[in-house]
Amino acid sequence: MNDFAGMEELMQDFLTEATDLLSDVDGKLIELEKSPRDRDLLNVIFRGFHTIKGGAGFLNATELVTLCHLTENLFDKLRNGELSLDAEIMDTIFAATGEVRRMFDALGQSRQPDAAPAHLIAELHTTLGSGAGNREPGGSQPETRNPKPETGSPDWNALYRAITGGNPAAPDVAAAPAVEIDEAKLKSSAFGRRADDIPGGKAPPATRRESDAGAKDNTIRVDTDRLDQVLNLSGEIGLTKNRLTHLRSDILQGRSDAAILRALDESVSQLDTLVVNLQNAVMKTRMQPIGRLFNKYPRLARDLARQLGKDVELALSGEETEIDKTMIEDLNDPLVHLVRNAVDHGVESPEQRAAAGKPAKSLVHLGARQEGDHIIISITDDGKGMSPEVIRNKAIEKGLLSAEAASSLNEEQSLELILLPGFSTNDQISNISGRGVGMDVVKTNIQKLNGTIGIASVPGKGSEFTISLPLTLAILPVLLLRLCNQSFAVPLSMVREILSISQDDLQQISGKATMVVRGEVLPVLPLARLIGWEQAETPEVGVLMQVGANSFILSADGFAGHDDVVIKSLDTFRPKGVAGVTMSSEGEIVLILDVKELLGEVRG
Repeated sequence: MNDFAGMEELMQDFLTEATDLLSDVDGKLIELEKSPRDRDLLNVIFRGFHTIKGGAGFLNATELVTLCHLTENLFDKLRNGELSLDAEIMDTIFAATGEVRRMFDALGQSRQPDAAPAHLIAELHTTLGSGAGNREPGGSQPETRNPKPETGSPDWNALYRAITGGNPAAPDVAAAPAVEIDEAKLKSSAFGRRADDIPGGKAPPATRRESDAGAKDNTIRVDTDRLDQVLNLSGEIGLTKNRLTHLRSDILQGRSDAAILRALDESVSQLDTLVVNLQNAVMKTRMQPIGRLFNKYPRLARDLARQLGKDVELALSGEETEIDKTMIEDLNDPLVHLVRNAVDHGVESPEQRAAAGKPAKSLVHLGARQEGDHIIISITDDGKGMSPEVIRNKAIEKGLLSAEAASSLNEEQSLELILLPGFSTNDQISNISGRGVGMDVVKTNIQKLNGTIGIASVPGKGSEFTISLPLTLAILPVLLLRLCNQSFAVPLSMVREILSISQDDLQQISGKATMVVRGEVLPVLPLARLIGWEQAETPEVGVLMQVGANSFILSADGFAGHDDVVIKSLDTFRPKGVAGVTMSSEGEIVLILDVKELLGEVRG
């Protein structure tokens, strides 16, 4: 069922802009809680709800208009000094923004959102009092006040007149969403959109179906300067191509003097430089500031802390750090788990902190920075920390490892036991944690992004979780291996060393080939065995690889250097253990191996 047939593009535009606006409002609310008398913040938040209300009114999303209208009225009273902000009002406001986000989800599925819970509407009315200017949910009573449009927000009355050619029935068109639109006038009006972008008009097929509710957002905002750079480089590549075409024609006609060859060499070098620059420019169009993700978490930490009776501040840094957009989406779940765990497990209650001589307010810090070709994300807290001994004993108690295995672990390895499936230090299960799920999800999701996670903790002082990720997943540095005249690629981030292998170096332990490297006994896994081929010759090259906590030697016939490749996914058919394909400079297809999956097949 599509309640917004013919309005799909308008809806998508509204949701994109309104979702960003609501995220900004959430961030401003966290600041407002610290500075409740900040008039500038009150004005910005007021304008946010006013703008969302206006767009929702244009789409006839009545229940969203009602909720935003009441919340807007509340901020109008706050900024005019008729109400004073306190914890109860803040809880009501945060509940309202949560409902607005839920309504956005319904609109994203082309459904009219259900009304906000009756108790929330009642709380808003109670807070506002019984003054005129408040409408009942779903009602059409016009507002008695007619505020002038705030600077930076749309003038919805002017918009109504531009569309219909008439005056609004109510002083504020957004407060009376059920307006009839003259389609002929709408088509002829200058609204800054295409003529077919009208309610009820013919439009391209919907970009979001009801079944796409959980799908990833495939849109991206790109700075026009970056697009201009791509355009300029494309033009220069076109000119260089024309020059090469001309030189090719000269060579085919028999001209091969030194001047022609020198010109050919210069043109090929220029093309190489331009292609590298274009590749980098295109990659930058995929990069987004990680702050768009980080800005969600202060609200999460605040709500959870209130629920647990804790006083927690989540500080952010490095929000301007850029990372591949696809990675930003996949990072959401791991960071949610880490922030929740920091608030729930990491920091103490105010009473416990007072007893330990700490300030009542706990500090959780979420930061990002770029180091070389990697992004480092850290989540730290000043809580009670973790004891490696306690974690080892808990793991033994839950049967996750033997006492003998636990005794051989160092402090870092002991802390990493919390990443095992089923591990939890909570004896009671709550709606927040205690089931032993979450941290293993964090590890799995980070590994899918070719990243690693490290843990450091000092009992009584706090803990730090550090995530290291490649800058992008679109271009992958690889080591090229040869097996039976076929090329294979493995991620260079997993390669520790390249070794030569001779039969004298191999030792059989329990029927399996091993090799000693600087006193470390490592298993030798032939690439042919991993991919299910017959081994025709004795492998001569070994690649010492590190996959998580596991080290092994991958043996092959030889290697052909390393390269930065663009991964082409195999959408219709993907063999097990193959992450994608690329093409070598000689035009040969190269399979990019999913080493983790291949190792899983061997163990299975």
